[in-house]
Amino acid sequence: MLKRQQEGESMGTPGQVEAVIAMLTAAHPDQPTSSWDLLREVMDDGLRSIDQRLEEYGPLEPNRFSLKEANQRLAKLMERGRYRA
Repeated sequence: MLKRQQEGESMGTPGQVEAVIAMLTAAHPDQPTSSWDLLREVMDDGLRSIDQRLEEYGPLEPNRFSLKEANQRLAKLMERGRYRA
């Protein structure tokens, strides 16, 4: 998430994804096309998810950590049933 925050959309452009898929296709010509379609979808979904989280929670501050705040957030997640210990 931090890398995405710092580099923005340049971190994983569609062109970069296609370049990687082209290399993988050349290295594994017997792999079905559906594998590469799945990879495209996973990359797109993953980056979209990161963008949504950054938008929802705000920018990451890696040099700032509050144990109290972390515990409060975990408690809220547990109340909502989103985290199972």
